[in-house]
Amino acid sequence: MNRKHQLGIAGSIILFVGVFMPIISVPIMGYTNYLQNGKGDGTAVLVLAVLSFFLVVAKKYTALWLTGLASLVVILTSLVSVLSKISDAKQRMGSDLSDNPFKDLANIATQSIQLQWGWAVLIVGAGMLIACAALKDEAK
Repeated sequence: MNRKHQLGIAGSIILFVGVFMPIISVPIMGYTNYLQNGKGDGTAVLVLAVLSFFLVVAKKYTALWLTGLASLVVILTSLVSVLSKISDAKQRMGSDLSDNPFKDLANIATQSIQLQWGWAVLIVGAGMLIACAALKDEAK
């Protein structure tokens, strides 16, 4: 098994596992993963990870450009969307609760929403698939 093959296998496995890693932590609710019980974009990335694995096994490395870039686009689009929603929620919380006695408690809760390390795993997995597609075949 050459380096290109190993990189492709590892990238597809990391991308697959990354879908189940925590991407957001919300107070009281806990962690959310990218799959979100089949409702999120994680389903598409999961399918792309499995497809990438089979492409690597079949040694169809050029097709990894499509699956790797598609995964990266879906992940980055979701990340931007999540960041936008968090920002909007923080702004709305300040204006909607201006006269509420529990305003400070709500502000603490919204300030506690955080991105988690699952995003990095997903991006690394997609990046590895793209790197695998970009690597030249080793001479035999």
